[in-house]
Amino acid sequence: MMMSLQSSKQIQVQSAQYFEQKGKVDKAVQLYSKGGNKRRAMDLAMKHNLGHMIDDISSGVGDGDDPEVLKQSLDFLLSNGQYDKVVEIMISLGDLDDALNLAEQHNVALKEEWAQKLIPPSANDPMKKRERTEILLRIAKLVKKQGNFKFAAKVYTLANEKIKGLKCLLKSSDMRAVISFA
Repeated sequence: MMMSLQSSKQIQVQSAQYFEQKGKVDKAVQLYSKGGNKRRAMDLAMKHNLGHMIDDISSGVGDGDDPEVLKQSLDFLLSNGQYDKVVEIMISLGDLDDALNLAEQHNVALKEEWAQKLIPPSANDPMKKRERTEILLRIAKLVKKQGNFKFAAKVYTLANEKIKGLKCLLKSSDMRAVISFA
């Protein structure tokens, strides 16, 4: 007979309480998080300075997650210099402008999937077009600075900066890409 999801989560939280009482904080944090009590998991992880556990708790941000827990995790990760994780969480929360600012400020290597989420959709409105182009140029400049020339070329091309895109392709030393671009 299958156990319901609710009772499974209750068992995980009860197990977490047991491990917490026994001083096995890392196991308790994992079980609280899996059991849906991310607030308690976060409190314990921060109290015992378990940065790697906070990373796990804040992974997989979902719609039902407590914004206060996520804010705590962002604050903790920021204070511990884990800027890449903060950028990832900000992107998943839809805080795109702050995520890009932080990535530029701390030279966070943007994964292509993150960058795609940072790029606003195409629009016919001149203001939206200009805003999109500015963001594209910021992203292209950042990934170029980090040595990701092929991706920078792609983003420059999206921003209608074909010469800059070609220069990035030349720096990538990928002659096939240069030839197909030309």
